[in-house]
Amino acid sequence: MGFINFVLAISPIAFVLVGILAFKKPAMKVAPLALVWTMLLAFTYFNISGLTFQENVVVLDGLLWKGIKEGLKIVAMVFGAFVILNTLKRTGAIEDVKNTVARVSGQDRRVQLIVVGMMVPIFLEGAAGAGAPAAIAAPFLVALGFDPITAIAVALLGDATPCSWGGAGLTTINGGAALVEAGISTNALNSAMVGRIHMFGVLIIPFLMVALAFGRKGFRSIVPYLFYSGITSGTIMFLISNFVGPEITSMGTGLLSILLSVVYVKFVPIKTPEEYRYQFHKDVRQQYSAFRAMSPYIYMLIMLPAVRYLVPMFVENGFALLCTFGYIVWVDVVIFICAILGALTLRVKKDELFEVFRMTARNVMPVLITMGSLLVLAYIMQAESTGMMSLIAGDIAALAGTFYPAAAVLIGSLGSFITGTGLGSNIMFAGMHTEAAATLGMNPITVFAGQNAGASLGNLICPNNTVAACATVGEVGNENKVMRKTLVAFAVILVEYMVLAMLYTLVLFPNFGM
Repeated sequence: MGFINFVLAISPIAFVLVGILAFKKPAMKVAPLALVWTMLLAFTYFNISGLTFQENVVVLDGLLWKGIKEGLKIVAMVFGAFVILNTLKRTGAIEDVKNTVARVSGQDRRVQLIVVGMMVPIFLEGAAGAGAPAAIAAPFLVALGFDPITAIAVALLGDATPCSWGGAGLTTINGGAALVEAGISTNALNSAMVGRIHMFGVLIIPFLMVALAFGRKGFRSIVPYLFYSGITSGTIMFLISNFVGPEITSMGTGLLSILLSVVYVKFVPIKTPEEYRYQFHKDVRQQYSAFRAMSPYIYMLIMLPAVRYLVPMFVENGFALLCTFGYIVWVDVVIFICAILGALTLRVKKDELFEVFRMTARNVMPVLITMGSLLVLAYIMQAESTGMMSLIAGDIAALAGTFYPAAAVLIGSLGSFITGTGLGSNIMFAGMHTEAAATLGMNPITVFAGQNAGASLGNLICPNNTVAACATVGEVGNENKVMRKTLVAFAVILVEYMVLAMLYTLVLFPNFGM
């Protein structure tokens, strides 16, 4: 029965993966069917609370409306990001954006890929989080001329490490509260240990990005820069997470990495093969200054961290005010304001802007069906009335034994795969890991670090994030193409993190913070 329970509990996840990857169906068709199957399980096999049919209807009805509401919030963010891209395309400012970034990056498209695909998302995760990094970076990469599917996969990969801290360190601070409240750890210790894992993830991500976008030939004459960007970003992430704190780890790492990359390109010549050189279009006349063309993104880079940090600083209970309607809502509002300000800066006429709104709405509204279905599915699996997610995690933990630190990484990834957030995964499983570590005589701080790192990594393949990122560049229905690319990178980093979690817990830091 135990095996059957596990198989049925994990079947909704398998349904989504098989439908998208094996049958190559769009998520908009797979998600509602997976939801129907999950609801059937909730009414029957996993009705562990013994609720009556009417009581179950009440519970699931509440989860249904919650999914629609949260789905609308994500669609709102996608709408703002897509408006910016469509505005740049309609005005022709897209070419000036490409040329501006090309001048800064030394005209090497692989450098553009690393700066916009990895460093900018790390900064944005610290500035806002809530899905903003991929939703902004993917359209930006498309604007630079990258294939949309590749742009989405790279943007998701760039956000695979900083999610452990999230906006102002919330994922580590709130997610690790169970350890802090029990007197086992502190926010500083939790941040320090997960930083020691992610520094190695950041080290290899530039190589994975180039392989993903350009294949093996893409490494010609760029390997020194890839080592440089990986080592400098990883070192900065280690130093800030270990000696400053979780609040500014992501934002500080992203910003300093961008600056150091610009320094490298300026002083170290890169012999760029012609096929990887950005080509300026000589027949295209520059319409806008660099500031005007880039204005929507510049406004976001300024306003997202400004609102996130200044409102709590100067307004009493400011953070609670920002979260009145949910954390993601203030991010939605800021991105939409930046889209409007960008349109005004580009002097877009009212009729043209309304047409951009109409065109964007047609493209993103179908996303609500997908997002709502996936979110409700996730809520049902997390619910105490079904216990499905707890059963999955518990069975994996029971089988792990000595390999529990590695299992914690996998469980963290599964948690964010389902919930769509590293924070949700940490909150769900931090207590369980603490109890398991005590039973096994292991360090709960290093075990939780594995959970935290895995939770961040799981965002890379989370269907919710993939659907949202696809929507920002008009690729709804092509989620299978994106996931085929991201799964390979996910597997590589997952193995790396499992090994690190084992080494840190059993060999290198068995008494860390104890």
